[in-house]
Amino acid sequence: MLILAVLLFVEVASHVLWLPALPETWLFSVGGFAELTVLLIILIMFWGVQRDELPVTAYNWLTCGLGLWLVSAVADVMDELVQQPRWLSAFGEDLMRVFGMSLVACGVFSLMRHARRVHQQLNALAHTDELTGLYNRRYFNQLSKAMQPQGLSLILLDLDHFKSVNDTFGHSVGDQVLRELGRILSLHCPKGGYASRLGGEEFAVLMPATEDERLHALAELVRQAVADMRIGHIVQLTTSIGIGQLRRGETPEQLQQRTDRALYRAKALGRNRTEWAD
Repeated sequence: MLILAVLLFVEVASHVLWLPALPETWLFSVGGFAELTVLLIILIMFWGVQRDELPVTAYNWLTCGLGLWLVSAVADVMDELVQQPRWLSAFGEDLMRVFGMSLVACGVFSLMRHARRVHQQLNALAHTDELTGLYNRRYFNQLSKAMQPQGLSLILLDLDHFKSVNDTFGHSVGDQVLRELGRILSLHCPKGGYASRLGGEEFAVLMPATEDERLHALAELVRQAVADMRIGHIVQLTTSIGIGQLRRGETPEQLQQRTDRALYRAKALGRNRTEWAD
C-alpha cells in the first residue's frame, strides 16, 4: 500500500504539477511508468481477491471497488497512448478511481471487522471448554497465578460414579450431565469467581480469598444442587467436593494438590460430601 501511495503521488505530480525544470519526455516516462505500475498492482490485488476465500461482504466490496479502479487505471494508461474524449479523461477516470478506492476501503474495513470477530472466537476457544462453556484448565492455571497475590479460595468437585453414567446411558447423556453441571456452577459462581472444567468430570470454582463459612456454604449449595439434578430417567447423581484456602508462601499448584487430596478423602468417606483441605 505504501508503494501504491508513492506511485500515485508521482503520477499526480507528473500530470498536475508543472515542473519546468524537467523535460516533457521525462515527465511522460515517469507518469507512464507510474500508471503502468499502478495498473499492475491493481491487477494483482484483483487476482488475489478472486483466488482467496474471503467473507462474502468483503469480497463484494473489494471486487466492485477494484473493478472500477482497474477500469480507471486502464483509461489512465490509454490516455498516454491515444487522445481520450475530454469527458473521460477529465471526469470519468477520476470518478471511477474515487468510487473504486472508496469501495476498496469499505472492503478493507469489512475484513478488519471479520478479523476482529475471528480473533475473539479463537480467544474464546483458547480459554473455554467447548462442551460446558466454562473456562478450561489452561485459563484456570493462568487465573490462579494472576490472582495469587490477593489470596485464593478453591472448590474442587468430581461427579461420583460418572463412568457408570457413560457406560449405562451412553456418552451423549454423559455430555448432558456435564453441561448441566456447568450450568449449575455458572449459576452459583459468586461475583469475582471463575468456574472451570479441568477435565473429564472434574470441575473447579476459583475465587478471591473468601471467609471459611461462605466458602463452605457455597460448596454445600453446589453439592445439593447436583444432588437435585435430573437428566431424563438417570438415577440420582452426587458429587464429592474439596475446599481450601491459599496459605502464606504457598503456590496455586500446592493449593490445588491439597484440595485435590481433600476431594478424594470425601470420596473415601462415602462420597456426596465436602471436605476441607489439610
